[in-house]
Amino acid sequence: MTQHIAFTNEEFDGQFGRTLSAAAVGAADLGEAFTTAHAIGGKYRPQRWYQQWLARAESVRDAAEQAHVAGHLVTAHQAYLRASEYYRQAYFYLRSDLDDQRLQDAYQAHCQTFARAMQLLPHTASPIVAEEMSVPYTATPSAASVGIHAWLFRPNADTDRPRPTIVMPCGYDSTAESGWGFAQGALARGYNVLSVEGPGQGASLIVDRLYFRPDYEVVLSQILDWLVTVPGVDTERVVAEGRSFAGYLIPRGVAGDSRVAAMICDPAQPDMGAKIPGGWKGRIAAPLMTLLSRMSRERADFFGSRMACHGVTTIADYFTELKRYTVLDRAHQITCSTIIVESSGDPVGGQGKTLFDALTVERKELCAPDPSTGLSGHCGGIGQRVWDAVVYDWLDTVLADRVTAESTTTVGGRR
Repeated sequence: MTQHIAFTNEEFDGQFGRTLSAAAVGAADLGEAFTTAHAIGGKYRPQRWYQQWLARAESVRDAAEQAHVAGHLVTAHQAYLRASEYYRQAYFYLRSDLDDQRLQDAYQAHCQTFARAMQLLPHTASPIVAEEMSVPYTATPSAASVGIHAWLFRPNADTDRPRPTIVMPCGYDSTAESGWGFAQGALARGYNVLSVEGPGQGASLIVDRLYFRPDYEVVLSQILDWLVTVPGVDTERVVAEGRSFAGYLIPRGVAGDSRVAAMICDPAQPDMGAKIPGGWKGRIAAPLMTLLSRMSRERADFFGSRMACHGVTTIADYFTELKRYTVLDRAHQITCSTIIVESSGDPVGGQGKTLFDALTVERKELCAPDPSTGLSGHCGGIGQRVWDAVVYDWLDTVLADRVTAESTTTVGGRR
């Protein structure tokens, strides 16, 4: 029997869990979140979802601005950060139509309130420095360069000292700003974190109309080209972390790039087309889903938001596009230590062992957490502090062993 947090509708309940995870790192308030959920009600009503989260975001933003003017800068920082999460929730079910003004306005407000919260970080006791970044990217050698939106988070003690740095791309629907929540566990352990968008994500999609591309190595290689020039980045300890759809992007991008010391995947998605059936079932899959989408607003929103990210307008074209997204023919080119997390009940999980078996690296681990630990659901669900302990303790050990091995090689081989 499925346990629900606040909504009987599983789609709403899953998204609500993201706000609860944000509350654990100060980017939401439990009272505000549950009150908003109760006002929305249990049924799948995306318009009501938008209205209630928008109203909450506007109210909290007003409170932030009043506190800011009054000089209560910690209160303002906290309220801006919460407002940013609520704006993200407000536009979540509007993503099928990138021209929807409600989406455009709520997305801009999501970014603006987050930026204001980060500007006020120095007035709090937070040990974090946050810098908004623009990473140069060209889609083809002959194309004009555009900026990929990112936030670089760092411990504020001695920011120029080289630290291990995690590259953390967004997923299907997240933004560089919402990477704040996932970054906290790494920051607490002394890592830098680059929360970065790319084609099909955040500003690249909503503002610049750049769509996902299967050859993510083209994108990641340019992110790494830029990152290794940034002061305070230990270029020998660069880590690539892929969560949600980035569980496809990161393995694809890392393959063949020796600059990455370790890779984290949750969940691994090495073959995006694998769940599309073959044979006669495959031939009717797109027509059937198209018909069902006409009958179900929830299903239409599910496919519509994903088609928008890929720049296609039919489910048939979306299925065709997904079949281009595979890592399996390149997995043997991955050379870094790897951990794959496969949480129970993750709706897009199930391919962790496929990637694990395809890897030829000496150090690899497939982790299937016991749900009794609190880790279950998509990317571990609301058990993010438990996730941090599992993954970052592994990473601490891997990078420490790497430093030891390099020191031994340097002394013994007189490098």
